[in-house]
Amino acid sequence: MESGLTEKSHKPHKLAGFFANKGLQTIFMNGSESGQTRLAYLPNSISLCRLLSTPVLVWLAVREHAEVFAAGLVLALASDVIDGWLARRLNLTSPAGALLDSTADIALTLAILLSIWFLHPDVYEADGRVIYTVCLAWLLAHSASLWRYGRLASFHTWLIRLGITVFNGFALVLFLFSYQPWLLYLAAALSILGVIEHFLLLALLRKWTPDVPGGLISVLRNRSKVASTALVKPSRNDARQPDN
Repeated sequence: MESGLTEKSHKPHKLAGFFANKGLQTIFMNGSESGQTRLAYLPNSISLCRLLSTPVLVWLAVREHAEVFAAGLVLALASDVIDGWLARRLNLTSPAGALLDSTADIALTLAILLSIWFLHPDVYEADGRVIYTVCLAWLLAHSASLWRYGRLASFHTWLIRLGITVFNGFALVLFLFSYQPWLLYLAAALSILGVIEHFLLLALLRKWTPDVPGGLISVLRNRSKVASTALVKPSRNDARQPDN
């Protein structure tokens, strides 16, 4: 009886054992099997929540609940940063996750554009042509992706991400403070450059290749390396052949 109590009293608590074995470090830092098993769902779950929040945001805009909409928009945009950071930090990037993230980004962008129509119609009156031009350009780009790969390209290049980030910044400033046309023009210019890069990548990449952060430059570098390697190999083989 006494020994049983002694064993029980000296038995470490599960939580203490977890920290003693550096469980948190295993999950968040090392990307081990246990960490991936426990947290693999997190990035995609956050992306899915962002996707599902878009109709709610539009409804809030239609009902002209501007303050609640702004708060929801801040959370949705924050989720776009968090899910990508988690996926990279935990080494959980995947083609499915990239596709889901792209879908959620497009849905959120459309929700923002519709919300601007209801809450700030003066923006469309002043610079509607800019917005319509960018929307048409990306509609053509995504249509070309569906024709080329049968799905969204999900290239996620730094140029495209920069355009999205500036547009999101424009939206935050608009809904929290006031209309700043220069932010819209900057976002539009970067978006058009992103569309051009998107079409060039479609032409260069025959197979669906999501997550190409380096964009056009990295693809061209890889192609030049492959080409130089192909040229070097035959020359080495020729050098080994004996003379007749």
